Amino acid sequence: MKFRYFVLMLLLSVLTLSYTGCGSNKQEATTEKEEIDEDTLIDADGFRTVKDYVSTVQDGVNIRREAKEDGEVYITLDKGVNLSRTGIKDDWTRVLVNGSSFYVQSKYVEETSIKWATETDVSKETHVVFIDPARQITEDTSVEPMSPEIDAPSLTDTGEYATSTSASSAGMKAKMTAAAVGVSSGTFEYDITMAVAQYLNSELVKRGYTVYLSRTTNNVNLSNAKRAQMANSCGAEIYVKLEASYSRDAAAKGELGFITTSTNSHNGDLYQNNYELCYDILKKTCEETGAQRMGIYETDNLTSLNYCDMPATVLNMGFLSNELDDRDLNTEEYQKKMAIGLAEGIELYFQEISK
Repeated sequence: MKFRYFVLMLLLSVLTLSYTGCGSNKQEATTEKEEIDEDTLIDADGFRTVKDYVSTVQDGVNIRREAKEDGEVYITLDKGVNLSRTGIKDDWTRVLVNGSSFYVQSKYVEETSIKWATETDVSKETHVVFIDPARQITEDTSVEPMSPEIDAPSLTDTGEYATSTSASSAGMKAKMTAAAVGVSSGTFEYDITMAVAQYLNSELVKRGYTVYLSRTTNNVNLSNAKRAQMANSCGAEIYVKLEASYSRDAAAKGELGFITTSTNSHNGDLYQNNYELCYDILKKTCEETGAQRMGIYETDNLTSLNYCDMPATVLNMGFLSNELDDRDLNTEEYQKKMAIGLAEGIELYFQEISK
């Protein structure tokens, strides 16, 4: 009896240990799996990582630089714009716009059925466009070479050209002239060019383009040469500068395009592309806005165009010295029409050169 009792107790002990060991192993495996999943899904910014597309559900959706309700607005989009979604956190969605991460409140977007684009798809769908809203708050009377081929005077110890000696030197121009001011509205040129550039940015993003802007605020200090160099460095396929200038002739009215000549020392070989880009933009913007088309002016005296390594043009959208142009350029409706016309002209240009 004692022997049987001993054997029975021994068997019960073995079974108890076995059961406890299995339970412990199972729990450890579950914990480890949960930790791996969490590390995989949550990134360093606390966003659950995803890779799909969302679409804006209404007009006037603000895409912000930070995931905060008072975060700076980078771009405002209309309904139906498709965006690459890369993360979700609380009430915010992280999206890619023009190759960088921005944020939108999740209630303003919804998941779409669009397939994730392959590298081949992306190369077919997008072009890289550089938009330069002319002027800025600060006028810069210091000078720079008008073209990269100019033999500039020596720099001073501060890294600037001596104004007293170089201002009169051949090929030297002011880095940034003062902005024009509306004859009736009193609105500064840099406000108008910035507004149209922002609408154009939204319109091009909607059409699948990658867009770079020389500035997103008026409070910058960027010379004309620097802006073109920015376009060169970002791999832009075209450069478009937006102006709203002032003329001594108050009757001057309408849109005027500028390009470099066929003999330009830096980019004369781009003349035909420059002409086609300018022509298409003038054609479409004037059709959209009803503005008078004043034609294309060829010159090698514009610093920004002289520095461009890609097809480039300047569009003077109207004259702030003319009361009618001043009135139109200060209305949101006209600015949006101008942006749509610009987008149509850019799209027409890319369609034509691809034939």
